[in-house]
Amino acid sequence: MSDNECDWDFSGRDDAKAEIRAAVRYLLHGAAGTDRDVVALEVMEIMRQVGLPPPEQRNPLDDGMPGG
Repeated sequence: MSDNECDWDFSGRDDAKAEIRAAVRYLLHGAAGTDRDVVALEVMEIMRQVGLPPPEQRNPLDDGMPGG
């Protein structure tokens, strides 16, 4: 499914969480063992990327290390 096929017009925070929960449930359906772990890690990475500020707003010198 492409992004163009999705309806990204959420009515609020709870609606967005419900959609994410349903999508993860769909992705995990039929997966077992380490396959579930892989799917969960991929979903967490996507969520991390979504939470990052746009590239033009990131500080390229901020590497998260102490003193940075």
